[in-house]
Amino acid sequence: MAARHIGLHLGPPHPFKGMVCLVTGGAQGIGLALALALARRGARVHAADHSPQNIQVAGARLAAEGLEQVVTLHQVDVTDHGALERCITEVHAHEGRLDVLVNNAAFTRWTDVAEMTLADAQLTMRTGYDAMVHAVKITLPLMSAAGGGHIVTMGSAAGVVFVKGPSAAYAAAKAAINAYTQILALELAGTPVHVTLVRPGTVVGTQFFGQHVPSPRMPRLADFLPVSSPEQVADAVVQGILHHRTVVDFPAYLPTLYRAYALAPRLLTTLARLGGPARRDYAQPRPTGTRPRTPAPADSPSASPRTLALRLMNKIAPSAPVSTALRLFSVPADTWLQQRTRGRWSMGRSLGVPTLLLTSTGSRTGQPRQTPLFYVSHRGGYAVVGSNFGLPHHPAWSTNLLHRPRALVLTAGHHIPVTARLVEAEEHDEIWAKILDLATGYQTYSDRSGRRLRIFHLEPDLPNTPHPR
Repeated sequence: MAARHIGLHLGPPHPFKGMVCLVTGGAQGIGLALALALARRGARVHAADHSPQNIQVAGARLAAEGLEQVVTLHQVDVTDHGALERCITEVHAHEGRLDVLVNNAAFTRWTDVAEMTLADAQLTMRTGYDAMVHAVKITLPLMSAAGGGHIVTMGSAAGVVFVKGPSAAYAAAKAAINAYTQILALELAGTPVHVTLVRPGTVVGTQFFGQHVPSPRMPRLADFLPVSSPEQVADAVVQGILHHRTVVDFPAYLPTLYRAYALAPRLLTTLARLGGPARRDYAQPRPTGTRPRTPAPADSPSASPRTLALRLMNKIAPSAPVSTALRLFSVPADTWLQQRTRGRWSMGRSLGVPTLLLTSTGSRTGQPRQTPLFYVSHRGGYAVVGSNFGLPHHPAWSTNLLHRPRALVLTAGHHIPVTARLVEAEEHDEIWAKILDLATGYQTYSDRSGRRLRIFHLEPDLPNTPHPR
């Protein structure tokens, strides 16, 4: 039976009905969650894993959910290429087809290069990269002959953003998987065999942190970023297969993080070094180690919640080294990002920080000047502050607004003409309180600058224009 129409001709609740899927590393963590997700959607699933203990636990889980008849467990060491080839060919021979291959197996041991043995470094690559290449070489001819199929490989954010914490061997293996899969996708474009690269961020509640990686190996920065569960990643992979997505990045903030790192790698590595190791326990399904937060009421002056990203900004961004890095690297990077996404994406917005791109007119040159700015909502408009990262002089954009108050705001896909007004006296204090309520680090900027920070109210000129969100 041909598989050329994977996921398109069948709708929920069983879009994989009649399909056969093979998942390596499939008896725990993301692999098991994906095997369950595919089985629940109608697939016949074969899950291969090298650990007898994992297979036993997975078997009990399948029985409890009544899926033991549709998910078959295999004990296979993927670094044994003969065993891996036998598993794939036997599944194909038994089922008569193989529609989806998921390369999820990995060997994980995070230690520094000086401490990691050569055997462990090589095993990391053999389990992740070499086994993937071998499985693809065996499976691709079978899928091509059958008229179609889907190959999924499990990469990682660690293979895109290089910071201290992950082992060099693990990051290298994931980077190799990243490159191989994307080139494979280009080679197979226009054929009935589809390719998906999955690059998850931090996934909690698995053996990854429970047995192999101590949570303190993660940088403190990770404590302020969204995490995901194996089930969430599995659902994202399922959607990637159904919609033939070439790349699946989950959680959704990752593409912005990758762009920021590509534009300003030193900024990200600097942030990752600050604050020492992570304080959360990522082995738990819900990371622990921080106090619960009480969200601000929806009608409060600070309508945006005090997100984890803002907590990070409040703690480390006001420091002099990070302020310099932000000024030199993140400002041009964020300007570029907002220009190309029409303000729908920004480094701040993706992490919960309200931002806009302001176009002012140069007071001397008369030329347009664009600046990404943090804002708070105020009287139907946008209130922005000229912190200039704590430098002693006012930012150029604030001087531009004093001379030429007409400006343009780009945010959330909308270009909004505004008129800028310098606020004083009680209104200044009112807005300043809003700013500090949302981002206490601005007090450090104010103290370090030695000046009264200018605050402007940007009032939309046209009726019925979108107000700040």
